[in-house]
Amino acid sequence: MTPAVKSHQKQRFWQIIVPVVLISLLLLAGLVWLILTGGTQTLSLSNLSGAALVLLALPFFLITLVTLVILAGIIFGLSKLKAVIPQAGLTVLQIFEKIRWYMRKGADISVQPLLIFNQNSEKFKQAFRSLNTRLLDKGK
Repeated sequence: MTPAVKSHQKQRFWQIIVPVVLISLLLLAGLVWLILTGGTQTLSLSNLSGAALVLLALPFFLITLVTLVILAGIIFGLSKLKAVIPQAGLTVLQIFEKIRWYMRKGADISVQPLLIFNQNSEKFKQAFRSLNTRLLDKGK
């Protein structure tokens, strides 16, 4: 890793991820505290319904957080694969070229007997025609 990449990772962690997580946790704790107490120390039906709403919404946000973490992992993994992909692509291309070469060579070899047969057959036909032409011309 280059020093610039290391510096970028440190800055991303300390300047983006940590503040977002801390502020989210503080907001969540504050909202739960406000809903439960409602500014007063007494519990009422509206306070309990607000708390129930938060408790119902929390699993959705947890699933969203897991999705966000998976997405960030995919992005991080692809950034790591960025250096590997060109070399792997070149290797795959070389393998396909080698396969294509062997297929072409195999096709040429498999057709060779047919070509030889046709060539010899044409030679025999030519010899037969020449013989017929000479014999017919001598017969006149």
